[in-house]
Amino acid sequence: MAETKYGHYIINTKPKPGEKQEGLPDVVARAGDSFIEGSNHFIAHRISPWFIPPPHGPHIHLTAEILVMLGTDPNDPWDLGGEVHICMGKEMEEHIITTSALVFIPTKFIHCPISYHNVTRPFIFIQDQYSTKMTEKPIKNLIPEEERAKMVSFDMDGT
Repeated sequence: MAETKYGHYIINTKPKPGEKQEGLPDVVARAGDSFIEGSNHFIAHRISPWFIPPPHGPHIHLTAEILVMLGTDPNDPWDLGGEVHICMGKEMEEHIITTSALVFIPTKFIHCPISYHNVTRPFIFIQDQYSTKMTEKPIKNLIPEEERAKMVSFDMDGT
């Protein structure tokens, strides 16, 4: 769409045939500084019964973050079609989300592991960081090493 004056603000992230990243859920929308200069890091995934991502270990971000889970049942958009388990704070307080929901994560707030269970229908999972590039710092001492080995984690400083 970049051939128009404002088309560069519209991004279609549909992969070309053969471009799907193995081991990741379907990315249905994406933004960030590498896509549109100055935009927040934003990614929307489709979590589905045929692909459930591995748990994501505890971590912090250098900026605030919003996580959104949206059900896709046209008759009941609040029914998530699965469970999202997420721990919050250094106490690892567990929350189980079964309805469409938004989770606010303050700057440098410890959150996760996050994991997906009993997924019977696809739902949309959105991550939006208040920065142009993703930042993440693992907090490894909260989870025993044998559990941590089954989780994904990233160490990214936003560069």
